[in-house]
Amino acid sequence: MKTNKTPLGVMPATVLLLLSGCVSGTMLSSQSVTEIDTNHGTYTLILYGGQNAHDLSSIAVLDRTDDAYTILPYGAAFNYRIVENLSAADAMERGDSFLHNLSSYRATEKRAIYTPDHTVIGYEMRPLFMPLDTGLLGDILDTSYVLQTDNQVMVYVGFRGGYQNQLDSDDTHFPRDH
Repeated sequence: MKTNKTPLGVMPATVLLLLSGCVSGTMLSSQSVTEIDTNHGTYTLILYGGQNAHDLSSIAVLDRTDDAYTILPYGAAFNYRIVENLSAADAMERGDSFLHNLSSYRATEKRAIYTPDHTVIGYEMRPLFMPLDTGLLGDILDTSYVLQTDNQVMVYVGFRGGYQNQLDSDDTHFPRDH
């Protein structure tokens, strides 16, 4: 009996094509940075996920308040918290503390979020996990930033490649009651 298997590279591309039909707007880029610029006024801190120590889809986003853009998380209201009017140092400290509470936490990667004209509108703080626990060198999250017509930027958080399937099928990470 012959089975048809879809190559792994095709799955993410297919998902992105489907999402692009459902999500209107311009995809923004983000790039890894060594430091977050602390010279810009205040930030709104978005703490996404963190429902428990095993919530691996957790990130912290720092949204600059002195620009025309507003970053909003895509998800249920119970899955994120928003803290307004924080200094950059306070927002980074709270974001880092939020991520440190995750199991298998190893480090924080900082990423700048850019508009199409390459202006920084905020920063992402994403957890890197212990590779023995998560694989993929510990970087399992896939975040997308979509600029909508009203200067709102929606942030979508998911898992890279087939990591969600691995979580769903692998009882060694999160045992279920049977």
